[in-house]
Amino acid sequence: MTEHEFLAAMLGLVAFEVLVGIIVSGYFAYRIHRSSQQIEGLTAATFLEARRALSQPR
Repeated sequence: MTEHEFLAAMLGLVAFEVLVGIIVSGYFAYRIHRSSQQIEGLTAATFLEARRALSQPR
């Protein structure tokens, strides 16, 4: 294996690692986004329920 072949193989390996890193970080960003949407929905439901309970006469 010549030095040029070795350097080309290492460059391919680094490019593959970068691609995997981008995919993994994109997946985590997606999961965080979905979790924040669920938390937002729970917060809205809690707010509406509290407003309804507080507006009822005692």
